[in-house]
Amino acid sequence: MQTRKEFCQTCLALAAAGLGARKVLGSHGSKTKGDEEVSKTEIQKKTRIIAACGITCSDCPAYIATRENDEALRRETAKKWSEMFKSDIKPQDINCDGCPTDSERIFNHCHVCEIRKCAREKKVKNCADCTEYPCQKLSTFLAQVPEAKATLEEIRKTR
Repeated sequence: MQTRKEFCQTCLALAAAGLGARKVLGSHGSKTKGDEEVSKTEIQKKTRIIAACGITCSDCPAYIATRENDEALRRETAKKWSEMFKSDIKPQDINCDGCPTDSERIFNHCHVCEIRKCAREKKVKNCADCTEYPCQKLSTFLAQVPEAKATLEEIRKTR
């Protein structure tokens, strides 16, 4: 079983440096609008979903595969994550509507994530909205995942 740190680092690695799931996992083309390429920034602005901890759910291949009902991406992600986490992840496990959702369809780790649980108990969209930001639990996580901290700081600046 993967640790929270390993899971979060993998999610961030997939989204780091502007790489979406399709570029990291390969074989899938980029979205197009007619013959015109739709920029990654344009797509992200429309669909950006941020987890309680600051990870961008909408860059995660599990979220993308779910949203697009993409069986090939599910298979590729399950294979890649099984190798990365040294566990048996099946394509049917690759279904997630994102951390902020009320849906039960979230990736396994999200069901046990203490940061997500805390944000939901406090009824905040993400930790950037919390009056206790940054708490010790979040600070420990953000020390390991600076990209998530940058996202939360960006959100705090706009509120």
